[in-house]
Amino acid sequence: MNTLLARVGRLFTAGQPVAENVDVLLGQGSIVAVGPSGSLAPAADTEAYDCHGALLTPGLIDAHTHPVYAHPRLAEIAERSAGASYAQISARGGGINATVRDTRAAPWDELELALRARLQLWLQSGTTTVEAKTGYWLERAGEMRAVRLLRELAGETTLPALAVTFLGAHALPPEFAGRRQEFVEEVASWTAEAKQQGARFYDVFCDEGAFTVVESGQLLRRARAAGLELRLHADELALTGGTELAVQLGAVSADHLLCISAAEIAALARSSTVATLCPVTALAMGRTPPARELLAAGVTVALGSDHNPGTSGATSMSLIVWLATAELGLSVEQALTAATAGGARSLALPDRGQIVPGMVADLVLWDTDHEGGFAWSPDLRPLQVWRAGRASRGIQPG
Repeated sequence: MNTLLARVGRLFTAGQPVAENVDVLLGQGSIVAVGPSGSLAPAADTEAYDCHGALLTPGLIDAHTHPVYAHPRLAEIAERSAGASYAQISARGGGINATVRDTRAAPWDELELALRARLQLWLQSGTTTVEAKTGYWLERAGEMRAVRLLRELAGETTLPALAVTFLGAHALPPEFAGRRQEFVEEVASWTAEAKQQGARFYDVFCDEGAFTVVESGQLLRRARAAGLELRLHADELALTGGTELAVQLGAVSADHLLCISAAEIAALARSSTVATLCPVTALAMGRTPPARELLAAGVTVALGSDHNPGTSGATSMSLIVWLATAELGLSVEQALTAATAGGARSLALPDRGQIVPGMVADLVLWDTDHEGGFAWSPDLRPLQVWRAGRASRGIQPG
């Protein structure tokens, strides 16, 4: 059935002036037409939805998450808030490997239920596409099962669309202590299977205390040869050369970038690699990525919640947009563009992120009549969310 979104007050889509008083026609999961209110001629059986003058945007896109885990590390988070460093916590067995131990021991049915619940929070808050990484098993069987689970959930229209990323090189697991190269070779041997099981992207935590540029390059080249697209945690904890590696290998995205300088910004500007920024994690670490400098240089910027058990529990991309305006210095237009079209570029998904005919009908009607509402309210809520043309919430605007 076709759906007519009637009386949209303002329509925001990247790269075009904000349109006022428009209708949007949806059909077969796609956007069919956009025009002034009353100008479209839908079929007689078209279902109408009165938007009552509210703001319509593309579905928001979360371009960096770690959603498959057992429990958040709340005690560690409290310790960090009291002054303990990431390195100090990791040195005594905390950090990523604490989640690895916890997640390896968790029953799979509990993990799936928890993952589904988290993903539903994303969709309910207006995020229609989520990049989702593995990385909390660091052994073959668990990592492959996580890829399969994400692949299976990716096709469910009651959840956000998922871009599945294999992150087997998230940390050195404890059983490989003192055998770094052996683990690099081991995780490299899983690459083709990760692709076969349903991963589209391959990521490496390339940073101080994680994997070196040389090790990351070995892994990423193996992944590229297996047909996986490349992403990279880069220059978050220190300037180690991860951004330059991402550019050199043609990665679709380099993420975090808290420690980059003008040279790395220039390198990104000469490439097609997207800069994916994660404001929650940046604030937790007391650093700010150079968002305005990246945009000024012509770099495409995307935004991510970096949802993970140790740093960020965020599942609302409207919160991330608010943080991008309040803390990263972006305008509302820049932040919304990064959370829609920028996210689509980061995930190499040219069929979404804008409201134009032919795009996937992932749309959100917001409880505001102006995009400035994103900079005013950190918890701006949707009135209705459409995922591939299907309404996922039944709240009518008042």
